[in-house]
Amino acid sequence: MDRKKFLKLAGSSCLAITGIPTLLTGCSSVHRVNAIVRENRLTVSKLEFIEGTEKPRDVVLVREMSLAFPIALYRLSTDDYIALWMECTHQGCEVNAQPHYLVCPCHGSEFDSKGNVVQGPAETNLKTFKISTDHENIVIHL
Repeated sequence: MDRKKFLKLAGSSCLAITGIPTLLTGCSSVHRVNAIVRENRLTVSKLEFIEGTEKPRDVVLVREMSLAFPIALYRLSTDDYIALWMECTHQGCEVNAQPHYLVCPCHGSEFDSKGNVVQGPAETNLKTFKISTDHENIVIHL
């Protein structure tokens, strides 16, 4: 193989390899919900966590137009939820939520589904919100 063909093949391989994580991330879509703030609260139906008929979702992203960042609402167990402000505590980028963790696309900080720093450069956990629930809804207290 001559040098020119080798460089083309190597370059194409590098591009393909760097694109794989993006494709895999795109496969795991996170359910998004629009909500409205009423009396400093966001209400989300528990039905938003139902995926199909049997498997509940791990996370739902809650977006409200007046808020600068969305809120990741994680289902920790049957009736235990946590709401995380999706602003990275390192330099304020919006983090990306995955089923069991969050990652900052700007500098690579990682947080677990409870908002705890797993990998820096962030040194502070994500902001959490008080949660209350009833039989039908999850209320995020802002």
